[in-house]
Amino acid sequence: MVRGAALALAFSAMLSAGCSTPLHMSDDHVTSASRMKALDIRALTCEPVTALGVNAPAGIQGLTPTVAYALTTALSRTKPPVRAVPMPETLSRLADNDLTGEYADLLAGFGRTGILERERLTRIGAALGSRYVMQPGLAEFSVGLFDKFEIWGIKIIRTRIATLRLWLQIWEAPTGHLLWERTGELTIAAPVVQQDTMMSLDDMAQKLWARMLEKDLFEGLPPSAACT
Repeated sequence: MVRGAALALAFSAMLSAGCSTPLHMSDDHVTSASRMKALDIRALTCEPVTALGVNAPAGIQGLTPTVAYALTTALSRTKPPVRAVPMPETLSRLADNDLTGEYADLLAGFGRTGILERERLTRIGAALGSRYVMQPGLAEFSVGLFDKFEIWGIKIIRTRIATLRLWLQIWEAPTGHLLWERTGELTIAAPVVQQDTMMSLDDMAQKLWARMLEKDLFEGLPPSAACT
């Protein structure tokens, strides 16, 4: 939380100085492993890509639908856009192919081992027509308050701090190989004007997903690259 506290201090200082903008301050950080040569970036934009259910700790699993929707939105806005299969369509096609049990076992196995079991992944990828499968993850989402007292404690500047940590992997369904992975962290500080002031998880997740995708995944691929 050191990064968040530093951001809040800087934000409070700007408010104290009478600065009216920005209303929000943010800081992000992303890391990734080297992209495997086997990953065909053009195929990500020309072929349907399946995003599996978001992996998250038990305490924050209720947030995963919002994070999943934000990922689908971010993928549609990359340049060129990724043809992500919407989750309702994914689940419907799995049901049509009697693979819902296989899908549940695939995600459960990943939760235990951190590996997408190859045979199940291959069957699911084939049924969905996806060579590449994305496994997203939600590591943390926390919201806290930071108070700064001024003029002998008479004036209180209260800042709400939200921190989001996500990760994303790309697997090749036919081989079961992990070809790319990235982690990202976003911290946002905003003034508490009213007690019910909130920060949108959807907005934060979209911003962080976009940042994670844009840095090197599509490096060298022209935005107007045509599919053949």
